[in-house]
Amino acid sequence: MDMPAINLPNIQTKYKVIAALGIIALCLGYYYDHAYKPHAEKIEGLESELLTVEDTLKIIRTLEYSDTKTDPEILSNIKAKKNAVLMGIEKYESKLANKNQFSKILEQIALLSYDVGFDIKALEPKEFTLKQDYNSMSLNMEVNSQFQSLLDFLERLKEMPVFPESIYIEVSERPNLVIRLNLAILAR
Repeated sequence: MDMPAINLPNIQTKYKVIAALGIIALCLGYYYDHAYKPHAEKIEGLESELLTVEDTLKIIRTLEYSDTKTDPEILSNIKAKKNAVLMGIEKYESKLANKNQFSKILEQIALLSYDVGFDIKALEPKEFTLKQDYNSMSLNMEVNSQFQSLLDFLERLKEMPVFPESIYIEVSERPNLVIRLNLAILAR
């Protein structure tokens, strides 16, 4: 059995051109929406980011390195500052106590408290937490003292190999001051 022949009407050339232009317009619209536009937005964002970085560099050059003219000189100055900061960090980290020395630190704080004239009512370590790069121990103290003794304690605390993370002081007046200290100490 033979297939019947289908006779399609003859499409004029102008309709063929219009259809071809429509298909081309659809393809260009799809390309613009899905390929060109997202990439153009990314490029625009990167260009604005580059401009802000260049502006920041200009500000740094004029404010910080006005005497230096070339980029390699500025870069070497920045590296020197970075190395100095890293040396300072290493110096302080080397003084930082480790986790095993907390009991010795508590003993030193208790001795320091007696030396400055604190009448210790309570001294207790509260919590030991692991921070991003360091350990922290909270210590609660309740003492009877005079205000000058508190100042002496804080001044002498700076000389110890202890780096306070935070100090919370609550003072109540009685014949002597009742002082509650919440001291957080950093360690490696």
